[in-house]
Amino acid sequence: MQYRPLLSAVGLCALTVWSASAHAQFADKRNTATLYLQAGVAERDARSLTIGSTIPMDWKTFWWGHPVTAHWDLSLSAWNSDRMEREGSRTIAVVGLVPTMRFHSKSQYPWFVEAGLGGYVSSKLYESREKRFSTAFNFGTHIGVGYFTGMRRENEWSVRLEHLSNASIKRPNPGENFVQLRYARHF
Repeated sequence: MQYRPLLSAVGLCALTVWSASAHAQFADKRNTATLYLQAGVAERDARSLTIGSTIPMDWKTFWWGHPVTAHWDLSLSAWNSDRMEREGSRTIAVVGLVPTMRFHSKSQYPWFVEAGLGGYVSSKLYESREKRFSTAFNFGTHIGVGYFTGMRRENEWSVRLEHLSNASIKRPNPGENFVQLRYARHF
């Protein structure tokens, strides 16, 4: 009899811990940090392979009743392009940091649209058969559309169009356009 209040308190604590862990297990993961893998192709003869991470910013608003969030996109890419026939292909490393805004569909729908503008630094000047960048620092702008999958929406698939150039800081400034496919895993 004297243990009944103690057992009730232990049972209540256990129920609270179980409830919190169950909520965390099924919580929506759409605005959490990610690790991602991305592959892209340029207009003619360049390819990119990227690993990266998105880190949520502490910012959120609503447009037309839809949540809008922001995150940092930190990436490390390998760009490979074919050069003149005698020179073969060339691979350069590219590091990027891009603040990105994401417009989410209403909570019951797993779609999103995003846009970003940031900076990239390459290990060497980018060069392909038809293009040669004049700076190792370039700006990148992108738009994308994506879809969440998984019970907690922990998987993210997106297609992005990205333009990179030096914004006419130095000539020539041919720019390069990539179509990219990304898979991200939320944690």
